[in-house]
Amino acid sequence: MLQVQPSPHETPLSIGGLLDLYTKLDLPRITQIFQTFIIEECHTPTESPPYGATIFSERGKQIITMLSCILGYTTDEHVDEVVLAFLSIFSPGKLPAVIYNYAQLIADRMHEQFIGLPTERVFKYSFVLFHMFLYHQ
Repeated sequence: MLQVQPSPHETPLSIGGLLDLYTKLDLPRITQIFQTFIIEECHTPTESPPYGATIFSERGKQIITMLSCILGYTTDEHVDEVVLAFLSIFSPGKLPAVIYNYAQLIADRMHEQFIGLPTERVFKYSFVLFHMFLYHQ
């Protein structure tokens, strides 16, 4: 069994927590997100999310794809408030401002799949394995 001791400095990763973080973002921070992750040919969006993922740089798309898969989104084509909040922890040349507890998220997702096994009749091994490989890299 995989035993991971959480660090006291890690923050639980959840959609609700990311939505709370998004509501606390001010306009200068949102502008900084776009300056960091948007391709140069695009202007900063003026409308509310969701945004098409095509306006983001390759680095931004990689983070968007990873987070979309972790959170169980069916697509990474659109960037909503949750993904923007996650992108807000990054600043060029610096470590992320928040360290998330991926191990707890993995454990919760595995538990949810075991609970749903009698009704779904399938256990999504690849989803769990993806999370484990991603966390331990």
